[in-house]
Amino acid sequence: MANTDFLLISTLPEDRAFAASAAESAGLTLITATTAKEGATIVAEKEPRVIFLDASSEAQYKEFETAIQETVGLFSDKINANAIHFLTSSNIEKVQYLIESPLFGHFIMRNYHDPVATGLYYGKILKATLSERAFGLNTLLPNAKVQIVKLQKTTQKQDAVEAVKNFFIAAKFQSRMATVIANAVDELLMNAMFDAPVDEAGRPLFNSMVRSTSMALIGRQSIEMHVGYDGHYAAITAVDLFGSLDKVKLLTHITKIYTEEEYKIRTSVAGAGIGLATVFRSGGSFFFVSESGVRTEVTVFFKRTDNFREFKDQFRFLSTQFYF
Repeated sequence: MANTDFLLISTLPEDRAFAASAAESAGLTLITATTAKEGATIVAEKEPRVIFLDASSEAQYKEFETAIQETVGLFSDKINANAIHFLTSSNIEKVQYLIESPLFGHFIMRNYHDPVATGLYYGKILKATLSERAFGLNTLLPNAKVQIVKLQKTTQKQDAVEAVKNFFIAAKFQSRMATVIANAVDELLMNAMFDAPVDEAGRPLFNSMVRSTSMALIGRQSIEMHVGYDGHYAAITAVDLFGSLDKVKLLTHITKIYTEEEYKIRTSVAGAGIGLATVFRSGGSFFFVSESGVRTEVTVFFKRTDNFREFKDQFRFLSTQFYF
């Protein structure tokens, strides 16, 4: 019988409600622990498929890391970063101790609003992470009709971005919200076109190229954009065939607060993650999935809300799945 154990290590009622709802949505069995030591014992005995950890403070995280080290070991096959979800009330740039953790897989910002409803939504993301390879927008947003656009040239990016903006305006997103979504899509496509391509030695091919350069997107340089909407959430995926996404560089970029001048300098040659940091702070959530040397899919999510304030303050997560 397949293991369905889902471990939550937290004393907070809102985490319990969120995790219980996510477990139900993903078809998992929730087990709870209130201390890192108790949780590590469960990891050693049951090898849960998913771990949610209250990592609100560095002390809480370190307690968990130490407990894991003393029971199964940080690099044991009983512990997998792809299955670990850190829960915190702080913005991602405030929790550097998590970003630097060898156990980092997923970041969840604890602005649940409605923990049960949000848990049901996140459970779909959670279920996708349990698959052998979490590729495909339909695995993340199963009730959405997904449209696929294949870009033939880099100069088609702007038309694709405008089409996405108009699509979501037609879907009753406010114009400001649709603009934020369009800006996010622009970042995803730029990164796929100019940052993802590498040579056989893993050296970037086009990351210093001017972003207005016209270039054919053929063969391995082919780019796809997948657009989905399920009536509640918008999701857009950029797909490249290089599988060159670097986890450490990505997290470093996405968590740094750039000055306006630094941002201009860095985005003039785009570094993956620079613009994405702004998107995340504007209400977007991300799912990064990459198989080394094969494929990368980066998906951004936005919930449609009644007003722009709620849009910017919506529930957010950042998930990574790396396969080697």
